[in-house]
Amino acid sequence: MERMERTGPKERVARPARTESAAPPAPEEIAREWRERAGRDGLARVMRAQQPPEIAEAVTAETRQTLTRLLKRAGHELPHGLGSVVEVGCGIGRLTPTLAAAAGRVAALDMTPGMLETARTACAALDNVSFHQLRAQDLRPEDFDRLVGGPADVTVFVWVLMHLLDDAELAALFRTLAVSTRRLLLVEYEEAAIPVGRFSRLRPLAHFLDLLPDARVIERRDLYYGGDRSFAALIDTGLIDTGLTGDAD
Repeated sequence: MERMERTGPKERVARPARTESAAPPAPEEIAREWRERAGRDGLARVMRAQQPPEIAEAVTAETRQTLTRLLKRAGHELPHGLGSVVEVGCGIGRLTPTLAAAAGRVAALDMTPGMLETARTACAALDNVSFHQLRAQDLRPEDFDRLVGGPADVTVFVWVLMHLLDDAELAALFRTLAVSTRRLLLVEYEEAAIPVGRFSRLRPLAHFLDLLPDARVIERRDLYYGGDRSFAALIDTGLIDTGLTGDAD
């Protein structure tokens, strides 16, 4: 299900992603859509409804393994280890325990109250995780100061940026990330067997790299789930700083 890919300073993907052409939804329509999704059962709240439950469960298990490997590599490369992780778009908290097991501290964000309520319940036993209601496009450097005491060691997006439809908002977010996180861990669809709808937009890894001029890909893996192809990439943002997070020894 997984294949290693070449890494380098500016990774490029040749094949474009396929999407359905439709007018973008308004912000209030997007918020309503996610409130409705929060009322679904099980993993259907945060995964493609077209996939049967057994595929969703297998995808989740494989994603946890991939995150564990990439976070371990990040921890080995960072001079003070993996102190802080910011998880953007935590949903129902299905991946949050994996991040918490790898890091000293996790700040998990989501914009939908119903998702956060479920995540808090699912992760109640984790004493190194905090939950916050915040949209990805509203993140600013001062939020990282508030959440983890400065630049994060790793900021994680797992099938989240595909739902950030506006290119200007995405570019603004990446300007924040460039000065607010040492590593970026992205998992995003590049090709979908069933074209995505109005609330999603597929972009290749190259698109995100273009928004981080000083970035380099440390490791990339291709993931194949139910006919869909995604990438999982650990990225050095190029942030140069001498400070340590509050969780470092």
